[in-house]
Amino acid sequence: MLTVSHDSVVVELGLLVGRMACPDCGGRLRPWGWARPRVIREGLGTDWMVRALRPRRSRCASCQGTHVLLEVRLAARRADAAEVIAAAIEAKTVLGWGHRKIAAGCGRPASTVRGWLRAFAVSAASIGDRFTGLLVRDAPDAVVLWPKPAGFAGGEALSVLMAYAEGLARRFAAIVRVTWIQAGIATTNGRLFCSSLWAAGPNTNRPLRGALVGGKGGRSACHIPVIGVFTV
Repeated sequence: MLTVSHDSVVVELGLLVGRMACPDCGGRLRPWGWARPRVIREGLGTDWMVRALRPRRSRCASCQGTHVLLEVRLAARRADAAEVIAAAIEAKTVLGWGHRKIAAGCGRPASTVRGWLRAFAVSAASIGDRFTGLLVRDAPDAVVLWPKPAGFAGGEALSVLMAYAEGLARRFAAIVRVTWIQAGIATTNGRLFCSSLWAAGPNTNRPLRGALVGGKGGRSACHIPVIGVFTV
């Protein structure tokens, strides 16, 4: 599974002209049918709506491996948009709200919100450690961006994610705004909220790469989109 732009036109064009690189061998990804249909809940409060979608599937021209392309607004194994889950985590971490109050604000079942918060809490220490390393590696001005200590694992993880997102955004100057949820989802290929991923050790490939040259070392399909950026 790879994270791609939420703009289907951009994704299709990238597949057709061979601009997306296979994360396994660096070869060119090509269109290869569609994955199973999914139903996603988007929006907060009483304004949420259901969206049906069918993710694109790609196949590498070199190693023949297949990859499902999941847009950056979606989280793997979740029935709700990533922005909704991010808003719940921010409300818990920053405002100290309980899961029932957050559920009422999101318009979601309390049990669902409790599951989001518990999964993030269980993985918080690993998320913080991993993105601390990525922040040092990918942000040239990491000293300026370094987050203040939060005093607890959830706060540390969220602070480091925000700092990492800002570091990525600075690489584009004023061209794009990157939110922490976009940076987290893109870097983990949609699995930011999967506690099983962090227990096993997540993928830490760079979410931003150079142009594809000769089918090797190209731009990852796991890239930050520059169109229609949503800020939670």
